[in-house]
Amino acid sequence: MTGRILERALAYLVLVIIGIIGFAPFVIILILSTKARFQIATEVPPTLVFDLAQIEKNYRDVLFQRGFLGYIWNSIVVTALSVGVSLVLATPAAYAFSRIRFRGRDRAASTILSLRFMPAVAVAIPVMLMMRFINLDDTLPGLVIPYVAFSLPLVVWILIGFFDEIPRELDDAAMVDGCTRFGVLNRIMLPLVRPGLIVAAIFAAIFIWNEFLVGLYVVNSQGLKTIPLGAAGLISAERPIDWNIAATVGVVTIIPIFIFSLFIQRYIVRGITAGAVK
Repeated sequence: MTGRILERALAYLVLVIIGIIGFAPFVIILILSTKARFQIATEVPPTLVFDLAQIEKNYRDVLFQRGFLGYIWNSIVVTALSVGVSLVLATPAAYAFSRIRFRGRDRAASTILSLRFMPAVAVAIPVMLMMRFINLDDTLPGLVIPYVAFSLPLVVWILIGFFDEIPRELDDAAMVDGCTRFGVLNRIMLPLVRPGLIVAAIFAAIFIWNEFLVGLYVVNSQGLKTIPLGAAGLISAERPIDWNIAATVGVVTIIPIFIFSLFIQRYIVRGITAGAVK
């Protein structure tokens, strides 16, 4: 009995330590985003004394004077479109890999996943040249297309795991009743695989929201930049970095995706364990 109590106490201690390590960077930048520039240099460690006027100044500067409200909107549009298109393309592909037997199926599925591991730096320039060739460079659609290509392998792989969890007898019963493959996918599979769609959307959204390198090559106009591209503009050799503004940008960048993940965190755990049946 005593041993179980000690094991449980140790498990909770480890979880608390992991939680502190995970939340500490966010808490630090949250505190720094409330300070003036000179306070960051003089208050080490930063104090918990806050000035509402300074907080308002920092966030007003970031959101309006530096244009991050527009960057946030661009990121939301690009992320939503890229995730939506990825799900539309990946769902029938994952269903086919899970249900239809054909030669080279496992090898093709593994190849698709391996494409996800290709570093962005290896394809950034070719992607830029392709977007320029089809006259989509320096446009939001020019960002959506490569982001769909990069996120599609991961989305397909996640959905294959969820489709594999569903008994094949459901497909057979529906097809005996007269359903086509598309009818089975639309009427039977999609409602059952909804958690998988949400999980795939989460992971794809996190990747697209934070992507920087491809966007740097494709987008040049100030009004089309996403949050990572706008944040990169804070670093310049011509002037010192305003660390309070950089911290405020960090908070503005994290909060939308954090809120999104917070509401659907239970699906993240399901997604991590979904591939165990493979």
